[in-house]
Amino acid sequence: MVTRRGQLTAMLGKQLRNALNNTWLNYAIPIEQLRRSVDEIRAGKFVARQQNEPEKKPPHALKLPLLGITLVPDVLERTPPYVDAVRAGSPAAVAGIRPDDLIVLVGDHLVQSCKALLHEFEYIDYEDPIKLTVIRGQDLREVKLQASAEDKESSP
Repeated sequence: MVTRRGQLTAMLGKQLRNALNNTWLNYAIPIEQLRRSVDEIRAGKFVARQQNEPEKKPPHALKLPLLGITLVPDVLERTPPYVDAVRAGSPAAVAGIRPDDLIVLVGDHLVQSCKALLHEFEYIDYEDPIKLTVIRGQDLREVKLQASAEDKESSP
């Protein structure tokens, strides 16, 4: 976004649509909020999200195989968490997750890479239900799922 005089004031974000309720979302980030991040990216630096309070990890964390999800190979530092395959009959398949879906939120936490997704799962007990938000095409979809009892029993 620019002023009438051509001064940069903000950057528009990607427009997203929630197919469940046909809600559109767009946003603008003030340029002053972006300036430091842009400078760090240009300098090759990446600042990880800071956590205010360390959360306790459960003794049995949730794993993607328990949900029936296989991600694309994690070959880059920040490989986006795209779904490569979904096991037939799995909780992910029943919830409607499909190959090529991009997982963007685990609960309310943004995940920008395969590593970040796996890190978020470390804080979720394998018995707890989970909410994932995915991008499919131009649609933003929210799905709720839980690992199946059979998979839990066979998990180490």
